[in-house]
Parts: sequence; C-alpha cells; structure tokens
Amino acid sequence: MRKLLIFICLFFVFSHSRGQTPVGTWTDHLVYSTAKNLAVGSGEIYANTGSSLIIYNKEYAELRKFSRVNGLTETAISTIAWSEENKALLIAYSSANIDILKDNLIYNIPDISRKYFPGKKEINRIRFSGKYEYLACSFGIVVIDIIKQEIYDTWKPGNGIENPEIWDIAFGNGKVYAATGIGVYSADLNDPGLAYFGNWSILNSLPEPTGKYTAAVFSGDMLYVNQTGKNFPGDNIYMIGNVTSLFSYSAGVYNIAFDKSSDGFSVASGKSVRLFHDDGTLRKTISSYTWGALNASQAIEDQGDIWIADINSGLIKGENMSDFSVLTLPGPISNNAISVTSYNGKAIICGGGVDNAWNNLMRSFQISIYENHTWTNIEYTDVFDAMRAFIDPADESHFFISSWGGGLFEYKNNDLINRYKDDNSPLQTIVPGGPYVRICGLAMDSNRNLWIAGSNVPGTLKALKPDNDGWIVNPATWDINVVGDLIMTRNGTKWAILPRGNGLFILDDNDTPEYFDDDMYKQMFVTDPDGKMIGFVYCLAEDLEGNIWVGTDQGPLVYYNPDKVFEEEIKAFRIKIPRNDGSGLADLVLFTESIASIAIDGANRKWLGTASSGAYLLSSDGTRRLRNYNEQNSPILSNNIASVAVDNETGDVWFVTSQGIISVRGDATEGKEEFSGIYSFPNPVREDYEGNVIITGLMKDTQIKITDISGNLVYQTFSDGGQASWDLKTYNGLRVATGVYLVFCASSDGSQTAVTKILVIN
Repeated sequence: MRKLLIFICLFFVFSHSRGQTPVGTWTDHLVYSTAKNLAVGSGEIYANTGSSLIIYNKEYAELRKFSRVNGLTETAISTIAWSEENKALLIAYSSANIDILKDNLIYNIPDISRKYFPGKKEINRIRFSGKYEYLACSFGIVVIDIIKQEIYDTWKPGNGIENPEIWDIAFGNGKVYAATGIGVYSADLNDPGLAYFGNWSILNSLPEPTGKYTAAVFSGDMLYVNQTGKNFPGDNIYMIGNVTSLFSYSAGVYNIAFDKSSDGFSVASGKSVRLFHDDGTLRKTISSYTWGALNASQAIEDQGDIWIADINSGLIKGENMSDFSVLTLPGPISNNAISVTSYNGKAIICGGGVDNAWNNLMRSFQISIYENHTWTNIEYTDVFDAMRAFIDPADESHFFISSWGGGLFEYKNNDLINRYKDDNSPLQTIVPGGPYVRICGLAMDSNRNLWIAGSNVPGTLKALKPDNDGWIVNPATWDINVVGDLIMTRNGTKWAILPRGNGLFILDDNDTPEYFDDDMYKQMFVTDPDGKMIGFVYCLAEDLEGNIWVGTDQGPLVYYNPDKVFEEEIKAFRIKIPRNDGSGLADLVLFTESIASIAIDGANRKWLGTASSGAYLLSSDGTRRLRNYNEQNSPILSNNIASVAVDNETGDVWFVTSQGIISVRGDATEGKEEFSGIYSFPNPVREDYEGNVIITGLMKDTQIKITDISGNLVYQTFSDGGQASWDLKTYNGLRVATGVYLVFCASSDGSQTAVTKILVIN
C-alpha cells in the first residue's frame, strides 16, 4: 500500500511538468507558410522557405522542420536540390556556403563562400548528373564531387570578355548547356577543359543569341530555354533541336523554373504550372487551387502527383495533379521583425520598422502572437509598420500595438477592439488628413494609464486612461520631434529615447498625471564621468534594483542614481571588468559594440542584443560575461540582433534577428512573492537525459537543498530569480543513483518553505 501511495503522489508531481523543454533548448520561430523552391526524393519532399526547410515524409505523411537549430550552417537559403543517385540533399546559402545533408548528417563545404570573387557571389540553381552536382553561379559553374564532398572543378562558359551570370544548367546528348545572361552556351560534358571559355560554344540559332536566358531543361532530345528581357512583356521559351523555334510565349507570363518529369518537363510561371510531354505537347495546366490562385516558383512531378513550391501558400501537394493540399507548419507571419515583447508565457512580435532617418519602411502592419504553443497572425495591408507591443500586466489577453503612421491599436483575445488615431483621439498626424500618426514607445504606470510617445507633433506624451476612460495630454515640450522607446520606472518616471543622436527625455509627473504644475522634465545627453558625451542611444531598461541601463553605439552604460536626475547632472557609468592579472587594470564591457536591445531576467542579469556580434548575457552587475550567443557557437540566426525579451514566467529568451526570430529556454524566471506551483522538469529524469533539472515557481533568492529519500544532502544552491538548476550530480561530481530526491526550498529570510520531489532513473 505504501508503494501505491508514493506512486499516486509522485504521478501528480511528475505529470505537472510534462511538456517543458530543458534549459538551453533552442526553438526557431521562422516562417513555414512559404516555399521558394523544392527537391523531391524517393522518401521525402524538401521545401526551402528561404530561412529553413520543410520536410515531408511520404511514407508516414509526417511534416517536420529543419533549421539552424537542427544543425544547418546558416539561415538564408538560396536554393536546394536532391540527388537520388547519391541520396543527398544539397543546400546552397545566399553567402554561397554549401551544406550536404546525407544519412542525417550535415557536411559543410565553405570554399566558395570563403573565396573572394569580384562582384556578386550567388548560387542560382543546382543540377545533378552522376556523382557530381553542378552549381549555376553568378560567376560560373562550380562542380562538386558528392562522394568526396569537395569542389571538383569550376567552369567558365562565356565569350572571354564578360563574366556572365549562370542561371541554369541542362544535360543531354552528351552535352552540358548553360543558360547565361549573355546567351546559351554548350560544351561536351566529358571535355576536361571546361574551365577555359574557349571550349564553350554559343548557340547562334536563337533569335537573340546574346540575350538573357534564365532556365533550361533537356527533354525528348530537345533543349528548351527561357529568354527574358526588357523588350517584351513576358518570357519566350525556345525549343532547340535540328532547328530552333519559338515554343511558348504569352504576354505577362514570366517563367521561373523548368524541371524534368517522368514523361517530359514542367514550367512554373507564378500564376500557372504547365506540364508538357517529351514531344512538347501540353499535358496539363494548373492555374488555381480550390482556395485561390497560385504563386508557383517551382513544380516537380512525382509518380503522378505534383509538388509545388508556392510563395504565398508554402509546400503544396497535388495528388493526381488535382487534389491540392497545403503542407505548412505554424509560425509567425514574417521573418521581418523589429521588436518582441514577452510576458506570462505570451510573446508578441511586431513586423514593421523605420529606416535610419526614422521614415517608414512601408511594411504591411503585421503582428504575430505566440501563446500556448500556437501562433495567431494579424495583418492589415492598408496600414504600415507595427512598432511595439505592450501587454497589460493585469490581463495578458489585453494588449496594445503602436504603429508608425497608423496610430494605436488595442486588442482583447487577439481581436481588435479599438484603433486610436487623429479623428477619434488626441493623437495627431504630422500631415493633416493623412495616415501619419507616428507612435513608437508604450509604457503603463501604476494607475494603468498607457503612456504613448508620439512623434513630429506637439504634445508628444499622452496617456490613455484605463477602460478607455479618456485621455491625458501632458504639455511638456522639447526641441526634438522624433521619439523612440519609452520606459516607466518603478517610481513612475518616464524615460524616452530621442533617436538620431539627441539623447534622452525624462518626465516625472509626481504621480499626479492630470495635474501638471508639479511636473519636472528635462532633455539631456548621456555623459560618462569623464565628461564624454554619447549621443546615440538605442535602448533603455530598468533593472530589479532600480538602475537604468542604456544601450548606445559605444556599449552599455548604467545610471546608478536615476532618482537624482532632476537634482543634478547625473553621469552614466561604463561597466569595467578587472583583468585580475596583477596590473590593476580593467576592460570596458562591449564598448566597441552597438547595443540595440537590453532585457532583464528574473535573476537581474542583463541580456544584450548587439548589431554585429550576437547576444550577450552579463551578470547582475555587468562585470562578468556569462554567455555570448553568436553564429559561430550557437543556433542563433544572425549576429545582428534587433530586439531581446525575457519571459518572466517561462524564462524563455526571445531574439529578433535580421534573419528571423528564435528563442532559447533560459534558466531564470521572475521570483514570486510566495511559493506556489513549485515543480521540477524534466520529471521523471530518464536514463538518457544529460541536461540540468530545473526547479521553478520559486521566490527570489530561494535557498535550495536537495537530499535523497534518507535525508542525505546531495546538492545545495540558490535560485536565479524564480528558478534553480541541478546538474544531477553530487559534490563528488558523479551522477546520483536511481531514486526519489527531495527538494527543500526556503525563502531568503526563512519565513516560507516548500518541498517538491524529483524521480531520477538511471
């Protein structure tokens, strides 16, 4: 009976943690609803989204994603191709780097990306023949030996004067054909001297022999090539055999890709897919799905089915070429993003932006909401540049979005409930009658007034009262028109960034937001104790001790006495790390980096996103560099980080990068006011688990003691905010034995205690 009671108790405890991911686990949040090109294998279909892969297993009808998180070398994918003979997928990146995916292993060939080429260096198309893969590049044809995984040769079709871009390659009748920007060239495939342009011959039978040809395929003893140019509103397809003739032309039709099929070839042309027999007769035309029109960039036949890479819809399967279904995975609406906000397990990504002069990028208003492992995407095509999100701390289903021109948007349960602009609120447009209500920063005070930083208009700071109960218009004015981000300190002071090197604006309304006579405000530049002025400020954050951290083009600085901002000319201090080499010297933290974003985690540590070297985690005082996530040592998508956010509840750290959005499970959450909902994950710990166990739901600075069931102490630590971590080892460095372990938790002052259990299986 005792064993049964223990099992029932432990089942309740262990099942509570089901579904949690281990600390350090990366998750990409990329777009999987688009496909730029595809590759068809005997067992799986691969679609290139431009940033990752969608893989469809035909036998099990299973869909999965593959990205840098899974081991891809880079993020920006230009094209892919499958070699059935070698059972290998070749992945070419925009940098001209190459991965080969074979037997679930990735082999990288970086030679092209590392080599200097004058002008462009891009890979446009990949074709296979035998053990070689042929890359149509902006500078020539690169031949790769799949078996040896190395570059075999580089060919140079052309006239010897120009270095043409190679758009496509075709093989037939013992010859290789190159579709280039200055004509179609051919050569004997077995000629060992194809690195020399003189061994290539131009096809003079074409009406415009030196025209631009972008696609080629050999089918039924005939070569088909696509000519595009400025002299006609559409593409010409020519058929070349004993004679050359115009095969197809339709005004407004631009052909993107030619591909071989079992009985001919396919032509993807955006709004249509056409399949032709070997003799050139039309077999089938696909111009729509049951739900709408095509935007096809490639189409490949496979055993009577058709697979389509669709820019708007993603990977499409056409069973028997007629029954179409969409094969996509959930994700945000776009990889283009400017900011992320995360609170209580909910993240909101804004997909707008401004240029360096703070003019519109004119991106459609796009926001993506991630909650409970699901995505909700919202887009308006008549409004532009969503900038920032603010989640109501009292109700995370209630949030606001600022926009650079469209005003303020208010949502409840992901439904738009109010839109505030110049015709229904005190918000102002910079052009009367025009859609230029420009807002960036949002912040909420203790009375739940939402403060808004408008730009290019008088009366910049305004506040929307709770429950839409009117507005507060603060009369404070200053000389600078553009206002960026806005934060609210714990004492109610508003700090705003003045972009383009204009420093900061600070307002203290003395907790009387509707009474202005006691307000204090000032505009100031950031200066360090040596009197050096730092004009370019990109981000602000208040830490858990009330210090204001400032991200600049010269690294991070800290105001340790922000409460005195109206009493004296306060200085921003640079963080110094002692060298500890006996010299007595110290180094400035990241002083050569531009800090684009700062987020504070539950342990008061600082996450910094930089413009060129990835993300950094600093200790609470900034004097220790705990981590640096960059493209070389982590799955992070880019070293250019635009925004960082830490979820207070889950500890997830979100990164908006120039290549998309990604998150990592952090080891610190916000400390609770009391012990509630304490649990550990993973739990139970299986024999093959090699990570750390996380205890969460703790108070700040909780003291943790872990004992075996007999009460022997095996480990002790303190929590990072609301979480603590255990590496499953005792003090002798050995993994603990199979058994139940008790976790005793005590608040920092000892006034509150709690106990939870962990089952370890070895």
